Amino acid sequence: MLEAVLRLIIVLGVLVFVHELGHFLLAKLVGIRVERFSLGFPPRMVGKKIGDTDYCISWIPLGGYVKMSGMIDESMDAESIKGEPWEFMSKAAYQRFLVIFAGPLMNIMLAVLLFASIAYFVGMKEPTGLVIDRIDSQKIQQQTSLQYGDQILTLNERSITTFEDFQRSLGKDGHISLKVRRDTAIVVANFPAKLLDSLRLTLPPLVGNLVDASPAQAVGLREGDRIFMIDETPVRSWDELTKIIHASPEQPLNIHWQRNGDFYSAEITPKKQTVQEQEIGLIGISYPVQERRLGLLKSVGYGFDYSVTIVRLTYHYLKLVIRGDQSFREAFGGPIMIAKMAKDSAREGESNFIVFIAFISLNLGLINLLPIPVLDGGHLLFLLVETIIRRPIPNKTKLVIQQVGMVILIAFMLFVIVNDIGRLRQ
Repeated sequence: MLEAVLRLIIVLGVLVFVHELGHFLLAKLVGIRVERFSLGFPPRMVGKKIGDTDYCISWIPLGGYVKMSGMIDESMDAESIKGEPWEFMSKAAYQRFLVIFAGPLMNIMLAVLLFASIAYFVGMKEPTGLVIDRIDSQKIQQQTSLQYGDQILTLNERSITTFEDFQRSLGKDGHISLKVRRDTAIVVANFPAKLLDSLRLTLPPLVGNLVDASPAQAVGLREGDRIFMIDETPVRSWDELTKIIHASPEQPLNIHWQRNGDFYSAEITPKKQTVQEQEIGLIGISYPVQERRLGLLKSVGYGFDYSVTIVRLTYHYLKLVIRGDQSFREAFGGPIMIAKMAKDSAREGESNFIVFIAFISLNLGLINLLPIPVLDGGHLLFLLVETIIRRPIPNKTKLVIQQVGMVILIAFMLFVIVNDIGRLRQ
């Protein structure tokens, strides 16, 4: 528990500091007075005033803010606007835009930098192999002719080994041609590209590295083997494989696998181990990955490319939620889930923890650009409207909209916290 809290503090501290630093630096650059730079929300805990700015840490560690003179923000202070030259509203529209946009931009740039640093200093480990995940819509299944568990071999005649390969093979053509392996048969599926958004991909049940003296090694499993059945239950994905094994500590299982067209089977007993305060079964295998080290320039390019890939995945995931193909409750996580995921990623290695920070930073930057009052995107929307109508929006109107936005934001935060608690109890 303590480790999760400490990891959460590190994640939020880094991301909030970087975000608010973007606002702060641009505000100073264009001559806006910054009254307060706070990590955390009020009440104020400790700090020091240097010049015009109060640098402080506040008690509620769920965010932070930069209070600029003459701006209606989270403080809801409309009385501070006096028309002084150092105030936010006294600056040109493009200057205000840069100041607001700088926060999300810094989060996005941090994500790119962290992804690039991992690629350069540590190297990348990419899971190899992709299969079609469960298809909830019978209509989509009929239109694409694909089935759950089909392993993707080629996309538009390009060989597919990793998800990066899949993303790079997506062209602007309106037609998709997928060659997949279904059991022992090779199947070619041709369908309109617009249906690709309705398909979810997952990892196949392939064997990667084996732990010495493990149950998997004892029964003769080798790297590259494909496990296709446990007892009488078909296994089509890595997720299905791990669920069965984790749920069967010290329980004998009949495992069936395929190697180069030959079929094997054996009885295997997962060892009982305690992981994250739960007893689970393990047989000593990991998922196969492809390792590669990148040079400096390629690492920077990878940081951008990987960030774009995550943006595309996020957009795709949001579409699934909006259409009802993905549970709304499972789609969002709050501080409790972030703390749990931060702890889990750190236990897999500090490089994984850094990747997790980059992922959250990128999502924080994107979320803040949404045109929702209180968020940076809401401020940008105000600025856009004022630019179009060529006059400022009345302060009272801004204040009411900000208050409504704050209520919505608080309600959403309460929802995700309660939802986090419910998911942890499951």
